[in-house]
Amino acid sequence: MKLFYAPQTRAVSSRWALEEVAAAHELIRLKFPDDLNNSELQKANPLGQIPTLVDGDQVVTEASAIALYLADRFPRAGLAPTAEERHQYYQWAFFVGAALEPHLLEIFLHTVRLPEEERSAERATRAKEGFDRALGIADDHLASRSYLLGERFSMVDVIFGSILGWAQMMNLLEGFEHVRAYFKRVCTRPAFERAVA
Repeated sequence: MKLFYAPQTRAVSSRWALEEVAAAHELIRLKFPDDLNNSELQKANPLGQIPTLVDGDQVVTEASAIALYLADRFPRAGLAPTAEERHQYYQWAFFVGAALEPHLLEIFLHTVRLPEEERSAERATRAKEGFDRALGIADDHLASRSYLLGERFSMVDVIFGSILGWAQMMNLLEGFEHVRAYFKRVCTRPAFERAVA
């Protein structure tokens, strides 16, 4: 099993997922974005994107897909829920990519990444409003439970916890006390600590 990886990218989520399931793997560390033309990466993923996981003949791309794949691939880790809980598991996994990440990316582009003359304060403000609205839903949900599916950590907490790391770096978790407490909990997991070491 190989993971094409770069620090401080979505690939951290995949590395964390691998650590949670204790999967033997080779970490192919790339410099982002300079090494995305790496020939081995291009062969596995013609889009040249990270993370990309190669598991024998299987190639899995997209951080959330990799996490869910690993939870199913290594059932002994106990990170995939029962069939009765799968609807919430999938809902929260897709919530991250659909309701949080687009706003977070827009905020990042228009406050940090783009040259100052290309930034739009209006777009950043609108994105922050959308992000806060979505994160508020998660905050309310976490008011009565330790993890997204209740009292048991699952792979969807890796997906959600990873995006919160990015939001925390941008100081966007202020005012969301339940999300902040949750993020602190997931960051104490040994697998997370190994993934970010």
